[in-house]
Amino acid sequence: MEKCYLIWTLCLFSLALIPGEALSIEDEPFRESVIIFNTICAKCHEAQCSGRLSFSNSYQASIDHIVRHYDSASEKKWLQKELFTILNHMKEKCAYYPVPLNVPPNRIWGTETLEKKTTLRERNYFIPIGPFTPGHYNLEIELAKDAKITMHIISETFELVIEDCYQTSGQRLVIPFFIEETENYYLRVYPRIPVQITQLAISTTTQK
Repeated sequence: MEKCYLIWTLCLFSLALIPGEALSIEDEPFRESVIIFNTICAKCHEAQCSGRLSFSNSYQASIDHIVRHYDSASEKKWLQKELFTILNHMKEKCAYYPVPLNVPPNRIWGTETLEKKTTLRERNYFIPIGPFTPGHYNLEIELAKDAKITMHIISETFELVIEDCYQTSGQRLVIPFFIEETENYYLRVYPRIPVQITQLAISTTTQK
């Protein structure tokens, strides 16, 4: 429980760094706040569907929770509203807050697209990689410089396919993975030091 409270505090700290006006763009609602929640906070709150860490769904109860663990949010009404909306959606729907999938037909994401899937400060990434059918795949990632990164591939029902730490070589990394269930999947990336992903590609492979 103490670990989850720490994660919640880190989430609130990261969200506090985003100016309020950055979250009000109508065509990209909550974009960076959702990415921060899904890379920092959701790791703990994905457990909400199992009944852990539950508290009242009321707005005021959520605000009390926020202010109790991060009093700097007490004057940030926009931050309180964002957190309540995202967290309450996860609790009620047992799902990530909806974001556009925008999966390229060839499953190759370029720099411009990837820049919309990251937090600017930590360079954590939350990337919807779309629906997959059972089978073997390769994930190829290219970085601006070599780094050690932790990567998760997680399903819309919060089942982890990959959860490991990797070291790139030649600013590149290839990871094979296997999908068992037809679902939508997401990629989370946590670099040890902030580093830009310049390209992401996923291809089908034939297991020999």
